[in-house]
Amino acid sequence: MIPETVIVAIDAAAAVAAFAVLLRLLERPQPVRGTALGLLLAVASLSLTWAACNVIEWAGAFPKADIAEDFFEPLLPVIWLFLFIIVPEQEDRRRLRRGHDRLAALHRLAVGLTPRHDPRTIMEEVCTQAARLLGLPAAVILTPEPPGNRLTIRASHGMPVEMGRIFEADGTISGRAFQRQTAVQAVIGDEHAPAATTDLGRRYNLTNAVAVPLRVRDQTVGVLAAGRSDGRPFDDSEIRLLQTLCAHAAAAIDAARLLARVTESEAKYRTIVENAQAAVIVVDAYRQVIFWNRGAQRLFGWTAAEVEGHHVEFVYPEDRRADVVQHILPALQREGVWSGEFPLLRKNGEVFTGFLNLSRVFDARGQVICTLGILSDITERVRLREQLVQAQKMETLGALAGGIAHDFNNLLTAILGSANLLEDDLAKNSEPYEAAVSIEKAARRGTDLVAQLMGLSRRQPTRSEPVDLNQVVGEAVGLARRTFRSHIDLTTRLEPHLRTVRGDPSQMHQVLMNLLVNARDAIGRDGGSITVATRNVELDGNGSLGPAFRPGPGVMVTVADTGAGITPQDQDRIFEPFYTSKGEGEGTGLGLSTAYAIVNRHGGRMTFESEPGHGTTFRVLLPAD
Repeated sequence: MIPETVIVAIDAAAAVAAFAVLLRLLERPQPVRGTALGLLLAVASLSLTWAACNVIEWAGAFPKADIAEDFFEPLLPVIWLFLFIIVPEQEDRRRLRRGHDRLAALHRLAVGLTPRHDPRTIMEEVCTQAARLLGLPAAVILTPEPPGNRLTIRASHGMPVEMGRIFEADGTISGRAFQRQTAVQAVIGDEHAPAATTDLGRRYNLTNAVAVPLRVRDQTVGVLAAGRSDGRPFDDSEIRLLQTLCAHAAAAIDAARLLARVTESEAKYRTIVENAQAAVIVVDAYRQVIFWNRGAQRLFGWTAAEVEGHHVEFVYPEDRRADVVQHILPALQREGVWSGEFPLLRKNGEVFTGFLNLSRVFDARGQVICTLGILSDITERVRLREQLVQAQKMETLGALAGGIAHDFNNLLTAILGSANLLEDDLAKNSEPYEAAVSIEKAARRGTDLVAQLMGLSRRQPTRSEPVDLNQVVGEAVGLARRTFRSHIDLTTRLEPHLRTVRGDPSQMHQVLMNLLVNARDAIGRDGGSITVATRNVELDGNGSLGPAFRPGPGVMVTVADTGAGITPQDQDRIFEPFYTSKGEGEGTGLGLSTAYAIVNRHGGRMTFESEPGHGTTFRVLLPAD
C-alpha cells in the first residue's frame, strides 16, 4: 500500500504543475486559441482543484474536507469549464462572424463599385460603407487641389454641411496622410493633433480620427478620413480594413476617371469623323461594317442602320467583286494599306468612280482589329482628267498638223500653178488637158484639207464679234436641207430670245455643218431625223450640264440624230484628228476634231451621248455675253 505522504507529495506536485500551466496559458495564449485553449485550461484547472483539495484534507486545514471534496471539488471544474471554454468559444464565434461580415461587405463593395462610372458616386458609397463596417458616426473623402497643398471634401457620411470645404494640407491629419502616404491617427484635443482636425472633431463630438490615403498606380488620388466618438483608438485590424477599402475605392475612382477621359475622347473623335465630308467606313476582321458615317450615307445612299453588321461587298458592283478579292485584299494583307481608283455602287444602282484609301488597324499585340476605309467620289475629276488629256492630245496633234499643213500648202501652191499653166497650153477636151484638170481638182481638195489642218492649230478665233446662234443654225440647216437627201427629216427648236455669244461666225457655221454632215452619215440610206435645238442655260460651275464652267449665263446648241449611234470602242476617240469610223474614202477624220477645236477656242465645251442603234446627241456649250 502506498504511504499517505507519497500521495500527498504527488498531489502537491500536480497542483504546482497545473498552476504553472494555467499561468503559462493565461500569460501567452497565442500558440493555442479557441476551443483548444479552453480545453487545456479546463484540464489544468481540474487537476489543480483536485490536488488542492487533497493537500488541504491531508494538512487538516479544512476540518470537513470530505464535504469540500464532495461539493466544491465537482463544482469548481464546472465553473472553470464555463470560464475557459464557453466564454472564449463565444468570443471566437463573434470575432469570426464580425470578420466574415466585414469580408462580405468588402466583396459587395468591390463588386458594386466596378460598374459605376461617376467618381463622386463611388466616393459617397465608400464613405457610407466605411462608417457602416466600423460603426462610425462620420467619414469623408478628400481629393487634392492643384498644386497639391490643399484638400477638398468631395464626399461625406455624417457631415453633409462640410461638402466642398477646402483645408490646407498641413492643418489636418488627412493632409499628413496624403503627404506621408500612410495611415495617420489622432486623438481629438491632443496637443499633437492638427488644429483643423480638432475643430472639426469637436463640432461633431468625435474623440478619435484616422486618415488613410487612396493610392493607385503609385499615386495618391485622395484620402479617406473617419472619426469615432467612443474614445477608443483605431486598432490594426480596423486600419487594415480601411486600407483595403481605400485600395478598392482608389482603383474604382481611377477606372471611372479613365473611362470618362476615354469616353470624352471617343465622343470628340466620333463627332469629327461623323461630320467629315469624306465617307468613312470601318469593317471588322470578317469585313462586316461596324461604322458608317454621314459622309458614307451621302455618298452611297444607305443609312448606318441599314448597313452595320452587313458584309461590305454591297458597295462594289457585282461584276467587280472578284477583283476586290483577287487584287485589293491580298495587297492590303501584304502591305497593310491600299489606295487607288475603283468603281463603286450607290443604293440607287448608279456606278461611279471612287478613290479608296484603305488601311488595317492593329492592336498592341499586332492583331488586326479592323480595316479603315476613306472613300470619295472622283467621277468628275476623272472626267476632267480625260478631257484634259484629250485637250492636250488635240493641241499636240494640232501643232503637228499645222506644221505639216504649212509646208504641204507650199507644195500645193506650186502644183496648182503648174496645173493652170498646163491647162492654158493644152487643147481643151484632149486627154492631157483632162489629166491637168484632175491634177488641179486634187490639189484644190488638198488645199481644203490644209485649211482644216490649219484650223486645228489655231489657238484663238480669227474674229471675235457678237454671234446670233439662231441665225447660224438657220443658215446651216437651210443649206443642209438643199443638199441632204429627202429621206432625212430636219427640224429645229430655237429659243426665241437666245443670248448672243462672242466669236467667229464662219467658224460657228463650220461647227454646225460638221455636226450636221456627221449626223447625215450616221443615218445612212434607211432614213431618219435630225433635230437642232438652242436654249439659254445657266453654267453653274459644278458640271451638271457637262464639263465645269465658271458660273454665269450660257447657250447650248444640241444636234440629235436617230442614226446608228457610236460604238463604245469608238467613243473615246471620236475627237481625235484623222480618226474615223466611216468606210475608206468616206471621211478624212477631221470633221469632229475640227469642230471640237473650234468650240474649245471659243471657251466652250462639246459633249455627246450615244448608244448603238439609238442615235447620237451632240451638245455645244458656250459662255454668253
